[in-house]
Amino acid sequence: MFVSDRIVFLELHKTGCTHIRHLLKELVGGDLVGKHNKVDPRLFAKDRLFLGSVRDPWDWYVSLWAYGCDHKGSIFASVVKGGIKLKGLGWRSSPLSALRELLGSRPRSNAEKWQRTYQDVNDAAAFRDWLHMMHDREFWSDFGEGYGQSRISNIAGLFTYRYINLFCRGEELLDPDATMTFDQLVEREKSGCFINHFIRNENLETDLFAALERSGVEVAPEKKSEILSRSRTNTSSRKHGPDYYYDADSENVVAARERLITGKFGYVPPSLRP
Repeated sequence: MFVSDRIVFLELHKTGCTHIRHLLKELVGGDLVGKHNKVDPRLFAKDRLFLGSVRDPWDWYVSLWAYGCDHKGSIFASVVKGGIKLKGLGWRSSPLSALRELLGSRPRSNAEKWQRTYQDVNDAAAFRDWLHMMHDREFWSDFGEGYGQSRISNIAGLFTYRYINLFCRGEELLDPDATMTFDQLVEREKSGCFINHFIRNENLETDLFAALERSGVEVAPEKKSEILSRSRTNTSSRKHGPDYYYDADSENVVAARERLITGKFGYVPPSLRP
């Protein structure tokens, strides 16, 4: 989470958040307070603009997998490395979230299966195997984060779970005895989402400039041009776009499991793009 006097930016994994954070630090100043963590309720007391970042879900899953092929990222570490981790869960800054992740952990009996999917960033078949594992209940507890124990896992994927958990107020997600329909999830997002401005990874710089203007920060035209010429940060080694990795079946998996995101932001499957 990045905090300044005017802006709070919440970092959703693999949506360009590292690049956004660096730009915010440069343009408005502020501090990184944790990483990928939930908002401190005390920050709502001041008149700040809340920013969040999103991404095309089909591209998000490819990015998440490709990052793991580089042996990076929390998902890769969770599913491939054995044992239950106690350190690095954010006990001090967010003890409830840390407890949720711990409860969702288990010894990694599926580590070899996961490892086989991460061998080659150019292997589309391996990506599709990984994607189906990501949406198979047998493997959900491997992630940690409380996803496998949440009511949301029955109706939506990890991207939606992280989105709701990070950007929405409301009751806790970890309640294995409760049920939730997709319509109820949509209503929860509508009533609980507190983000004032979303930055799409596909339009990162221009969306960020628009958000800054809303908060009263003017960026000079020459500065905008210079920023637009820069390379992104914290990217994976993949060279192909989403259409390279998906077939009809895997494309439909994401369409079904991430329909809250696609419905709100208007994303369409790779096969339907011009």
